[in-house]
Amino acid sequence: MQRAARFIVRGLRSALLGLSWAVVAALMVVTVFHLVRREPWNAIVALIAVTPWIYTLAWVTASVGLFFRRRALAVISAVLVVLQLWWVIPDFDPISHLASPVADEIEVRLFDANVSQSNRNLDEIAAEVRREKPQVVTMEELTPVSLGSLESAHAMDRYRYRLVRPVFGPDGMAIWSVYPLADATEWYASGHPELRAWLDLPGDRRLRLDVLHTDAPYGSGEPAPWAQQMGAVHNELAHEPRPLVAVGDLNATWYDWHFQALLALGLRDAAVMAGQGWRMTWPRDQQPVVPYLRIDHVLLSPSVSLHSYALGDGQGSDHHPLLVYLGVRGR
Repeated sequence: MQRAARFIVRGLRSALLGLSWAVVAALMVVTVFHLVRREPWNAIVALIAVTPWIYTLAWVTASVGLFFRRRALAVISAVLVVLQLWWVIPDFDPISHLASPVADEIEVRLFDANVSQSNRNLDEIAAEVRREKPQVVTMEELTPVSLGSLESAHAMDRYRYRLVRPVFGPDGMAIWSVYPLADATEWYASGHPELRAWLDLPGDRRLRLDVLHTDAPYGSGEPAPWAQQMGAVHNELAHEPRPLVAVGDLNATWYDWHFQALLALGLRDAAVMAGQGWRMTWPRDQQPVVPYLRIDHVLLSPSVSLHSYALGDGQGSDHHPLLVYLGVRGR
């Protein structure tokens, strides 16, 4: 009996160690692509996107290595844990860096939402817009049907200035503003439509606004088209005038190198500035699964201050909207 028990224990230990090494090997593959900034397959994009979650497995394998005195397993797992912390801590920084309004700033309240191409009734999102009273509203995946729902709710009546491009499918976009829009136009990031405009603010001030959306990096032919779109967005934002606000659903998380390349342009992530990088925006409609990706972003140039950042509800969509209060300084 004792021999059988020892055999079972050895078998379980071998299986646990084997599984731990398999997990470590898989994480090492992901890590290599992470470090060399290559994402050739959908699976690699997806695994890098969930960096905060999948690397928690390294904590488990480190514990297994220590418990069974397998030094190599423990050390390699510890290195993976350190890398996870290196990548995640800047995003999950809980310290708020919000700025207090100052006398010479013009405040801009902006509401951005991917309303979902399958969402035919925007009454709840319209109610959010009326409740929050933003001065600028931007939307992605706006279809003619959902636009009709907004118009029926009269939520956008107060916005005299607008650039609205509804499309059946995921490519529809729009800007509504109480401030005049100048040079409002549609442009294309590797074939995907985007919007840009100047907001003419009081006091002879202007704010450049880009509304962005990229295809999801999953499905047939992906992720190459998405990567090309992200590259095109980078090139455009690099040459956009400042002060600049870029908002929208980029289908990219903080951990994707394409997103980090945007930050390298001197842009700042509003969620991180507010100490809320850990608040996820997608998916909001797959209960009991909680949102686990932050793919909707507000990026600010240094001359734009952030007074507040919050997630909306976005009922009917698979995304949480973003509501930010910005301060635009004098020239």
